[in-house]
Amino acid sequence: MTLTPPLTQPVTADVVYTDTSAQELSFSLDHGRITPLASTIVDLPAPNGQARTCLELHVIGSSHQVILSENDTDAFIETFACLGADERPGWGTTRTTDGTWPSFTRHRFRCELTDVAGSFTDAAAEVVRASSAHDHHLVVDFPGEPGALTALALTRSDPEQVSWQTWHCYPQHRQIVHSHSELRRTS
Repeated sequence: MTLTPPLTQPVTADVVYTDTSAQELSFSLDHGRITPLASTIVDLPAPNGQARTCLELHVIGSSHQVILSENDTDAFIETFACLGADERPGWGTTRTTDGTWPSFTRHRFRCELTDVAGSFTDAAAEVVRASSAHDHHLVVDFPGEPGALTALALTRSDPEQVSWQTWHCYPQHRQIVHSHSELRRTS
């Protein structure tokens, strides 16, 4: 399902939430495209009349992919998912990768794991509010477990930098993973 932003309420996934945890998340910049449960696509500003570039925000289970494509060809894929084979995240550390993606040469990724001490329902509602504060966002909740949701938001989009944030809520472990990513041009 592709959504047209702005979206203000969570979309309910067509699948029931299954038990997973933040410790099962892995990070990859070279995993292939995974069929999403829900997505939103944003056209990005193209510097100097370059080719059409868009950013796709995808929820894949309780995980996410962000895909940068140019002329309908995948050029960059960030995957943060319970796939088991890729690198585990370094909680609270920034990972910087240099590469060649359409108009961008540097990717930064940072994620934090938070244990929720108070009401998980309130914490999940705050995730919905924080992600929905951005024009281009996607929030998917999963039936069967209150507060089980994944959210993504495009937080900056200009010719020099594209940034997004994600939230992965694990109510059975009372944990929320919040990630910050950016693609930028370097001189």
